[in-house]
Amino acid sequence: MSEFLPEELAVEILARLSMKDLARYRCVCKTWRDLINHRGFAERYRDISPARFMSFYDKGFYLLDVEAKNLVIKNPRKLDFPLDQAMIDEYSTCVLHCHGTLCVTLNNHTLIVWNPYSNQFKIVPNPGIILDSNIIGFGYDPVSNDYKLVTFIDQLGSSTAQVFEFRTGSWIETVQVPYPDWHYRERVGTFLDQYIYWIAYRSNVDRFILCFNLSTYEYRKLALPVYNQGVTCSWLGVTSQKLCVIEYEPCEKEIRVSVMEKTGAWNKIITFSMLDFIYVQDRKCDYQVEFVSFTKNNDIFVTFTGYYDDFETEAEEREKQKMFLYRTGDNAFAQVPFCNSLAGFRFLGEYVESLVIIDRIFI
Repeated sequence: MSEFLPEELAVEILARLSMKDLARYRCVCKTWRDLINHRGFAERYRDISPARFMSFYDKGFYLLDVEAKNLVIKNPRKLDFPLDQAMIDEYSTCVLHCHGTLCVTLNNHTLIVWNPYSNQFKIVPNPGIILDSNIIGFGYDPVSNDYKLVTFIDQLGSSTAQVFEFRTGSWIETVQVPYPDWHYRERVGTFLDQYIYWIAYRSNVDRFILCFNLSTYEYRKLALPVYNQGVTCSWLGVTSQKLCVIEYEPCEKEIRVSVMEKTGAWNKIITFSMLDFIYVQDRKCDYQVEFVSFTKNNDIFVTFTGYYDDFETEAEEREKQKMFLYRTGDNAFAQVPFCNSLAGFRFLGEYVESLVIIDRIFI
C-alpha cells in the first residue's frame, strides 16, 4: 500500500473498524476503495468480527455483540430501517438473513429485502400470505446463481410452495405439499448450502424436518433425532457448516445439541444442564428458554426468563431475564451482562455483516 504501511498491516487495521467507518474510508482514495471492496478483505472482516445478534425492541432493530472481549453489552447499535417503523409489528415481525442481506416481514404481509450496510432495499410483493404462521425461507441457489425467497400458501387439500426469484423479479408456483395440516416450530427457515429447513409436526409424536431445495424446487421429510420426539422446545441452526438441532428438555432442564452428518444420521455433540449456569439462589425460579443459537465461533448463546411464584414480591422482580454464552472450546459458561433491562428485547437470530453488496437482489 505504501513504503510505510504494508498492505497486510493495512488490512488488519481496517478490518477492525466499524462498517460505518469503512464506508467513509472507502472515499479516501482509490487504493483504499479497491482494498475494502476486495472479496478477500470482506472475508477477513467477517472472520474477525464478533458475533452479532439481531434483536427487536421498541419498534426498532438492534445489533448486539455477544462475543466482545469484556462480554458486556453497553450500547446496542440501532439500525436505520429504511421504511416507516409503523410497518413493523412488534409481535409477529420476522427477520431472515443471507450473506449480509436481511428479509423482514411487514404488517401487510409484504416483504422488504434490505442491506443495512448500504441501506439499499427492495419491496417484494405479497404472493398470497394471509397468516402470520406462513413459513418463510431466504437463501442462495448456487446452480442458478440467484437469491430466492420461499413460502408455502395453503390451498384446499394442499399447500403450494411459492418461490420468488430475484433474477426474474417474480413469484412462481412450484411443488404442492399434500398435507396442509402441518404446523411449524418456527416460521423462519434455516438456510444451509442450497436448502431451507423447518421443524414441522402434525402431533407430539409425528415430528420431522421439512427440507426444501432452492435449485430443484423439491421437498423431502427428514427424521429428527430419536430422542427429540416429544420434546417441545427445539431450534434448528448451523454449526461448522452442518445442520444442527438444539433442544431444551423442560423437565430435566437440559439443553442438547445434535448435528446431522453427511450420511443423514444424527450425532449428539453437546449436553449441558441449565443448573450449570443458574445461580443457586435463583434455582427456585421456573425457567423458560426463550432463544438458543450457535454463534459464528460455534459457541452457544442462550437467553431465558425465570419466574418466581412469590406473589409478595414486586411484579418486576418476579421475572428475571438473563443471557449466557457457553464456550464450547473450554466447556465454560459466562453471563452476558446488559447495561439496561432485557425486558422487551426479542432476539431474532445471528447476523453476519458483509461488505459485499449483492447487486442482483437490488436491481
